Amino acid sequence: MEDNMKKFRILTFSLIASGALNIGLIAALSMGGSGENTVALQEQKLTNTSVLLDMSKLSFRDLVAQLTNREIVEEGYSKRDLSLSALGAFYHFNIEKAIGGVPAQKRILTLDDGKKVELYPGFSEDQFAAVVKFAYQEKWPVTAQGLFGLIQKMPAPRDETLDQAFTVTPEFYALQVLFQKTNAPQDSTTLLRLVSEGPWDLLEQFAKEQTQYLDLSPEKRRRVLLSYLAHRSPTAAELLLKTDFAFVRQKFEEAALLDLVSLLGQKTDEAEKFCASLLQSPRSDAVWRAAAGKLYAFAGEAMPETVDLKAAALRFGAKTVAAPKAVAKSGVGRTHTVKDGDSLWKIARQYKVKVDEISKLNELENRPLKKGMTLKIPN
Repeated sequence: MEDNMKKFRILTFSLIASGALNIGLIAALSMGGSGENTVALQEQKLTNTSVLLDMSKLSFRDLVAQLTNREIVEEGYSKRDLSLSALGAFYHFNIEKAIGGVPAQKRILTLDDGKKVELYPGFSEDQFAAVVKFAYQEKWPVTAQGLFGLIQKMPAPRDETLDQAFTVTPEFYALQVLFQKTNAPQDSTTLLRLVSEGPWDLLEQFAKEQTQYLDLSPEKRRRVLLSYLAHRSPTAAELLLKTDFAFVRQKFEEAALLDLVSLLGQKTDEAEKFCASLLQSPRSDAVWRAAAGKLYAFAGEAMPETVDLKAAALRFGAKTVAAPKAVAKSGVGRTHTVKDGDSLWKIARQYKVKVDEISKLNELENRPLKKGMTLKIPN
């Protein structure tokens, strides 16, 4: 009997101890799970900065789709507020054009990588509706900088409406006027090639300078081309020879001259005459060799390894440097009445003439097209 009671007490104690151990384990597991959930909740806590960083990875259309998302993130800003900011910061969305003016309020938020993003508190329902409509209906709903970036990314031939949209921006127009007013007009295609071979900052800075102080001198045009030449622009090299042949030949130091010659890719009258003139100049052997090599390339020949520079000078140096030919004025036999949706680019394509010719003939450098205006069209 006493042995049975002893066994019963031992069994009872074991059950109590086991129960206590199970309760302890359950409590420990509960504590651990609660901690993990707390960490998970902390990780899921959204901030304006974290949402913008995530949005930087979204496509343009995905961001536009977020313009109706009213979920509040932080400090009163919703996901649609942040998607608007992301469109402007990462895709150069033209917010001012979309709403027909400058947003009344702006705040600056600096992301972890140092990029500054504009926030627009107090954006109205009507403004959001206008932004959504603009984003879906406008073919190129971006700023001049956004258009520039697309032009650099897209190889020629591009969608002509993209080029057309960029040629009517203030930045491009300022460059076009400079060439026109310095008696060196260039077609839009050439100037587009020029600006696309340099960074956006170069064109933007030029346009700002022209706004602050309008300089339409040949020296200003030369400085602009030299700036693009510093970025190894083949078009800048080509235009410098067209517009400043004597300056380049006489004033360029050897290193700059060698760089320019190396950029001459296409055979043109100016390029051929320039290289031939270098062979007749008292420049160094390096310049002579570079000029001879380019002339052999223009002739479709490989330059001999042991080229006789004097022989090359005799062969190619016979080409004389002729003065630029005067541009004959086009006769006028047609007119065009401006309609809704017309642009100089569109009209020029319709009549198969250059934009610059229409602009110059009708003195449009400083005045916009208006509906009902009658334009003279060169033959």
